[in-house]
Amino acid sequence: MMADNLGKKILGLVGQEENINTITHCATRLRMTLKNRDVVKRDKIEALQGVLSVVEKGGQFQVVIGPNVPNVYEDLIRGTRLAGEKSGNDVSKDDGKIIARVFNTIAGIFTPLLPLLAGSGVLRGLVLLSTQLGWLSDKSGTYHILTAASTSVFYFLPILLAFTTAKRFGANLYVSVAVMGALIMPEFTNIMGTHGNGVITHFLGIPIVTMTYTSTVIPAILAIWCLSYLERFLKNHIAESLQLLFVPLISLFIMVPITAGLFGPFGVYTGEGIARIINWLIQSNGWIAGALIGGVWNVFVIFGLQWAVNPIMIMNISTLGFDKIVPLTGAANFGMAGATLGTFLKTKNKKTKSYTMSALLSIFFAGITEPAIYGVAVRYKRPLIGAVIGGAVGGAFMGGMQTKAYAFVFGGLTTLPAFVGKTFVYYALGLAICFIVAAIATMILGFDEESKDIEKNQVTENVSLAVNQQFISTPILGEVKELKESKDPAFADGSMGSGFLVEPQEGKVYAPFDGTVKVLFPTHHAIGIESKNGTEVMIHIGINTVELKGKYFECHVKQGENVKKGQLLTTFDLASIHKAGYDVSTPVIVTNTQDYKDVQLLKKGKQVQGSVVMEALTE
Repeated sequence: MMADNLGKKILGLVGQEENINTITHCATRLRMTLKNRDVVKRDKIEALQGVLSVVEKGGQFQVVIGPNVPNVYEDLIRGTRLAGEKSGNDVSKDDGKIIARVFNTIAGIFTPLLPLLAGSGVLRGLVLLSTQLGWLSDKSGTYHILTAASTSVFYFLPILLAFTTAKRFGANLYVSVAVMGALIMPEFTNIMGTHGNGVITHFLGIPIVTMTYTSTVIPAILAIWCLSYLERFLKNHIAESLQLLFVPLISLFIMVPITAGLFGPFGVYTGEGIARIINWLIQSNGWIAGALIGGVWNVFVIFGLQWAVNPIMIMNISTLGFDKIVPLTGAANFGMAGATLGTFLKTKNKKTKSYTMSALLSIFFAGITEPAIYGVAVRYKRPLIGAVIGGAVGGAFMGGMQTKAYAFVFGGLTTLPAFVGKTFVYYALGLAICFIVAAIATMILGFDEESKDIEKNQVTENVSLAVNQQFISTPILGEVKELKESKDPAFADGSMGSGFLVEPQEGKVYAPFDGTVKVLFPTHHAIGIESKNGTEVMIHIGINTVELKGKYFECHVKQGENVKKGQLLTTFDLASIHKAGYDVSTPVIVTNTQDYKDVQLLKKGKQVQGSVVMEALTE
């Protein structure tokens, strides 16, 4: 069941946001306090696919979802006033690493566009190849129609990004598209006339520097991110009966000028500043400049900065007849191609192999790297390092040999004629260096495919078929009981998955097997671990202990950290939690029970930490 459907269905069945006082979530369930219980359709909620059960306790209306609860929670609050309420149990930010959150957000924005980018890139490459071979005239109607078909995604990229960014941040989809569409309209672009970027116009007396926004990235993302906060503010301060008219009216009135006057120039001028630095570096030391540009160019692409540098390359070619930056962007492209090939060779997942091959063809045919960058490099992270290494090594060689391009093109196999000249052989050798080095680096570095796979379910299936069994040890010293003895019905009925219950005799939780910490809640009352064989186990310390908001708990590992069996994960003050009135019995659940033919309890009674007490069998 997709979270996008489930969250909104639950919202409707509890009486919409107007009936919710507060909402949070813990490791397994949505927790709501409601204004009017009578309007809630409990039976229909329980009947929803993806809802395991409903519990009403302590004044809370609790909808038990399971490990997918963060996604359901995010969907439920998206686009509502509830989205502005910060919960101490909100785990949607993954771990606390800012860089990781930024990369994950960027990947989430671009992921829906990846198939379109890949298909457009290959089509563009075929058009260019047909033209260069003389099969297709660049004067024909067929050429122009196919060119429009293959490049429209890039021309209208800000509008497409407005749509996906709005879905990511919970802004109104149609207002978001209208904001960026306004900056592409002829009415706006005609202000610049034939002068290009930099013409000054005025909005209510405020000077605005006009820019060309087709193919840009940063303005759309920043604008819609800002719009998401503006909409929440407006909905909190405008009567509901007036929101239909005034929220979009005010949003357009404010966001179009702000984007044109602030976000757009910021992105363009940032890119132009980088371009000036690049030209200076190339003139000063080609080897260093080549390594730097070839290495970081793909990072520029992630943030859309390359579009602002492109005019500098075009200007060099028009005034000098050649350019030395274009070859280095080709080095980055083939570094990304090598990293993509390394990912293809390293992965065992058929879905990943299929996608990486499509992304690789997009680079070879048209020099378009976005599918590989956002679908492979950003998603798995380490291939990006491999691409940077390959691009830097090959780029240093090209820069040192002062390689030149005689036309502005994207670096691919079909654009090789643009480099034909005295330095062509250095360009060809440089591409080979980038490609080979990046592929080898990526294969050596590897990547964590299981946590960020394009089709995680397929990975789980492959792992399950490869391994017959997984032994699970008790993570806590204490008495092991059957799960049905839990006082929490959501655990006791097995709807969360098979498992066992531990009555702790000390406040220490240890890893039940070798694996990776996949889920770590800010309140530290629950932790999810996945074994190398794909077994997913959640350890939930106590019943309703999320209400303690982390008090009496201390975690000793980080999300994403690899752990060994018996490694200390969490400590908790057993006596204080008891004194606070909470049941400390701890369910240990195999959350992907459905992937196994049988999950059986092997031992009960008092067990020392580390004793094997459960077995999961695939056949």
